[in-house]
Amino acid sequence: MDNRFDNDALAVNGTRPLDRAKAISGLISEEALASERLGRLTDKVVAALLGANLFSIRLPRAEGGLGGTGVELFEATEEIARADGSAGWCMLISNTGSTFVHIGAGAKARGEVFGNGPVACWGTLLPKARSIAVEGGFRVSGDFSFGSSSSLARWVVVAGPLADRAGQQWFRAHLLPKDDVEIKEGSWDVMGLRATASIDYVIADKFVPAHRTFEYPFLPDGNPRHVSALGLLDLGRPGMAAFASGIARRALDELIAAAPKTKRLAAEGVQAEDHVVQFGIGELEGRLHAARRYYLDLVAAQDEAIANGHELDLDRRLDMMQALQTLTRAARDVTVFAFDNAGTTVVYATNPLQRCLRDIFTGLKHALATPAILGRIGKVRLGLDYGEIRL
Repeated sequence: MDNRFDNDALAVNGTRPLDRAKAISGLISEEALASERLGRLTDKVVAALLGANLFSIRLPRAEGGLGGTGVELFEATEEIARADGSAGWCMLISNTGSTFVHIGAGAKARGEVFGNGPVACWGTLLPKARSIAVEGGFRVSGDFSFGSSSSLARWVVVAGPLADRAGQQWFRAHLLPKDDVEIKEGSWDVMGLRATASIDYVIADKFVPAHRTFEYPFLPDGNPRHVSALGLLDLGRPGMAAFASGIARRALDELIAAAPKTKRLAAEGVQAEDHVVQFGIGELEGRLHAARRYYLDLVAAQDEAIANGHELDLDRRLDMMQALQTLTRAARDVTVFAFDNAGTTVVYATNPLQRCLRDIFTGLKHALATPAILGRIGKVRLGLDYGEIRL
């Protein structure tokens, strides 16, 4: 597959991630149905995303990235998700993976992964890898699932458990080329996000040199430039929020465009004249925009803290988790409302609104969006629990 994307504007170092996303979002939207039917992003979409270098937004320019912030990651991912939820999901997963590898790995491994032009990674933080120390490295095996971005990535990172240190969980990450992975074809047969290729996969006794491994704790040590599992979750949340927001904005676009032309069922006139549709758009669009603005303000504060070498304190981390829940739930409500008030043609798989509905319900089953987090936050607000919120 040819991963080049011929667009001079994207070759300019100063081009913002959002500008790059906007330059290719039309193509991605046009290819969305084909991607879903293929079970992976089409070659055209992959070439465009890699050509725009949108899988390495947070990496420094000197090491092949765009040098972007969390706000810029949100804006670009939202634009791509608005075009196609599966493409937006691959962006959030691969940017999280690339950031994790870049922070944790040494210079030699970073050069191997990021030193040969735009690249995507996939992986899992679930410590399911079995790792045996041998001369020069480790032999790694394991069965894994939810390999989002596997069809377009060249590297995978898998984690294995280590003995606790000072009462805290520690893990070892192993970075392997895609050639070392056995893909279980046909294992991703789902209701939504069908083009993410989030397959099951197996690694069977593969050698990983020591320089392509690194160890990390669950909890951060106060330095945002050190790798940790919880720190990675913090950095990945803007992508999840952007994915949901982008889908909701697309759903609204579809409803607003169709309502003036869609005949009301069992009533005169069109959907645009229905006061329920009018009120719903007024309320839900406002709720989505308010939640989005508040969340972006918190991400900007996180960006400032990282730039100054500070970790977010527990209160701010809690605020970000709560704001993520508020935004994703608002996005879900917008999408359901748009689907409910669309015409009957929404039942066809070719209708973008149906894909929006299936994609957002599938994506929000991710652990970062589980409603259980709201219960934990409520306990903290009530003074019943101020322990570490783990997701």
